[in-house]
Amino acid sequence: MVRFFLFLRVLILNLKLYGQSDSLVSTTNCVSFNYENDLFTKTDRYYTQGVQLTLIHSLIKKSPLSKTLIQLKNSMNNYYGITIEQNCFTPISITYKEIYSGERPYTGTLFLSHHLLSLNFKKQIALKTQLDLGRIGNCAQCKDEQIAIHKATNNSRPMGWEYQLKNDVYLNYKLTFEKGILNSSYFQGFAQTTLRAGTIYNDVSLGLNLRFGLFNNYFKNLGIEKNVKKIFRTFVVLKSNAKAVAYNATLQGGIFSKDNVYTLNANQVRRLVYDAGAYFVLLYKNFGLEHGYFYATKEFEKGVDHGWGKCTFVFWF
Repeated sequence: MVRFFLFLRVLILNLKLYGQSDSLVSTTNCVSFNYENDLFTKTDRYYTQGVQLTLIHSLIKKSPLSKTLIQLKNSMNNYYGITIEQNCFTPISITYKEIYSGERPYTGTLFLSHHLLSLNFKKQIALKTQLDLGRIGNCAQCKDEQIAIHKATNNSRPMGWEYQLKNDVYLNYKLTFEKGILNSSYFQGFAQTTLRAGTIYNDVSLGLNLRFGLFNNYFKNLGIEKNVKKIFRTFVVLKSNAKAVAYNATLQGGIFSKDNVYTLNANQVRRLVYDAGAYFVLLYKNFGLEHGYFYATKEFEKGVDHGWGKCTFVFWF
């Protein structure tokens, strides 16, 4: 973890040398709600639910936390945002009354993200920096939510939540750099690299994103942007990613909590994992809709591959 923090610090200091204070802050404002669940793939395991509520607004730049975020040199648009996010995780089966040895532990995360997406259209590059502050453990209320959902849908009561990970600090920094490599009127491709460092996730990933259909250039505005010239705009997004993992607190427990009833050992964690996704985007005037599916290889030795779906609603104002 120390090496990750040192690498992150050097990277941030170098990037700041290329930043400038007079970059444009976008006046585009929007709110979005994203819901992810493995119910879409008819499973109930591992990453079982994720909820994100996001606000993009120019006034967010005035937050003191904005000083931790990085702008590109000569960036043409800078989108400041905040997100409230909850993620819930379970073992492969929720019917075990005792500890499910060798399986993913029960846990949840709840945190606030302060983020900036900085775009340079001329160079076809984008930089997203993000600071996450929150908690991991029963404070995320995943246990109560899953029990309530299963009760409302007349499904069996989840067992084993009493063995979930203890509460701990969620403090993470995420940096994502994207570079356009293919571009035409109806097709666009860009490479992506992401670094995460902190108390929850320490990893590095490389990926490729492709878009097909009717869209504005990704590096001119938000990835899902306001449609002002045409009544409808729609396109398909394909994503693939390879990730090298140093530490995952949702498997191994928080770094400050030493009294967890059950966690996975470091030698049980897979150090190289892959994920992919496919979803479509539909834009109509001030509204946007995304729907798609995602797939991930197993994260630990006795695990299995996993999939989930998502729906996202966006409104610009």
